[in-house]
Amino acid sequence: MRIEITCANRVGILHEIMQIFGEYRINVTSGELGGDSGDKVYLLAPGMLGTQYQTIEKSLYRVPGVQRVRRISLLPLERRYFELDTLLQHVTDPVLSVDREGRVVAANLAAARAFGVSLDKVPGLQLQRFLPLMQVAELLRDFAVPRFGLPVVVRGQNFRVDWSPLALDSPSDVDSLAGAVLRMQSWDRSVFNAELPRPVALWDFDLRRDSCLQLQDIAELASPLLITGERGTGKSTFAGAVHYLSPAAARADCYRVVPQEGRMEVPLHLRSSGTLILEDLHRLSSEAQVLLLRRLRSLPPSIRLVATCCTPKTLHPALAQLFSSLSITLPPLRNMRPAISRFAKTLLRQECPDGADLALDQEVENLICRHDWPDNFNGLRDYFVAAAGNCRRHGMDSIALPHLPDLTVQAQLPWKDWGRGLSYKEMMEHMERALLRELIAGRPSTRRLAKELGISHTAVANKLRKYGLSADKK
Repeated sequence: MRIEITCANRVGILHEIMQIFGEYRINVTSGELGGDSGDKVYLLAPGMLGTQYQTIEKSLYRVPGVQRVRRISLLPLERRYFELDTLLQHVTDPVLSVDREGRVVAANLAAARAFGVSLDKVPGLQLQRFLPLMQVAELLRDFAVPRFGLPVVVRGQNFRVDWSPLALDSPSDVDSLAGAVLRMQSWDRSVFNAELPRPVALWDFDLRRDSCLQLQDIAELASPLLITGERGTGKSTFAGAVHYLSPAAARADCYRVVPQEGRMEVPLHLRSSGTLILEDLHRLSSEAQVLLLRRLRSLPPSIRLVATCCTPKTLHPALAQLFSSLSITLPPLRNMRPAISRFAKTLLRQECPDGADLALDQEVENLICRHDWPDNFNGLRDYFVAAAGNCRRHGMDSIALPHLPDLTVQAQLPWKDWGRGLSYKEMMEHMERALLRELIAGRPSTRRLAKELGISHTAVANKLRKYGLSADKK
């Protein structure tokens, strides 16, 4: 028997309700809280008889705050499950969900038929068994794999797969991803291509997570996109991921053009649709950028333009105007010091298959977090590929300081630009004031700021008073 209880939102009311069922020795196997107004309690008591319900109903009405008690046919969660299951069974395309390890959690009848197994045997099966070419693990890791029109072959049948990630809590938290939902559509053999693109690593840790989420939202749009950042921050990787994550990947090609001898030649044989990636526009002169702009204006509107450069200031005003609608700025590695060791381990796993199980000593992690990495991920990758080789030659399973190449920890700061005419003390006070102004922004209290900086609250308060800064004190 299923019961719906409408009641006030009062502390302890659920305990009093359940106590009544306990007094009458009624076993409640499941329940829900919710309703449109959040004032409903739903209980499932399979063994309760009709006469018992009449007695319990009277006792429930004596609980302060209980407004209505009635029998229902299904709990809300059961109703949603049966409705969704019915809808899926009537979908002619195979639809299934997988967990983070690539195991099938649920599937409709069309998916079971495509896989050649009975419906009750699908849950728990490894998707890799049916889609050996599909990078299932990469779907939910820090990789950009085509989300639309991914070509696969299942038991001799040609399909293209669209997939969407499932997040438990916040989509901004990569650890909240619980799995993915996949939909398979039949594909004409004459246009089918079973060669899958190589997955592209995005490394969505720390500040790059925001850039990855922004990329997912922008990828489905059609306006020109400009990706900026320092050398080695992954601009080319993100540019390629724009095509991977867009619906155009299912039906169009991706073209990549780089500057050659100070000019950039756009292919004349472009199809009517697709993605055109223009690499390193900052390497072109102003005259070459104007010539490029004229060629771009003659392209079909269905061609998606994606460009990369160090900063928009290096672009000709007319070209900058073309890419003024959408932009992504990738953070340098030195701005993500808390995650540098995690980036290093990810690079080892990707670049050195034989060094994927190597650990990093704490001294190594401390050292690399202090370095500025002017070449960003390019420098970090080469540095740890060399370190992994040294570690393996010594037969060790952990990268220690002796295995590291020489590394000069030197800050890249503009001392000469703004420090002219200032004494050492004035420069230090200028820097400290600017640093404190940025740190107190958004901080609820000076005590929390002092704890994060590792100094006393009195020292923080004195410095704020000295520089005329203020923050809420709690």
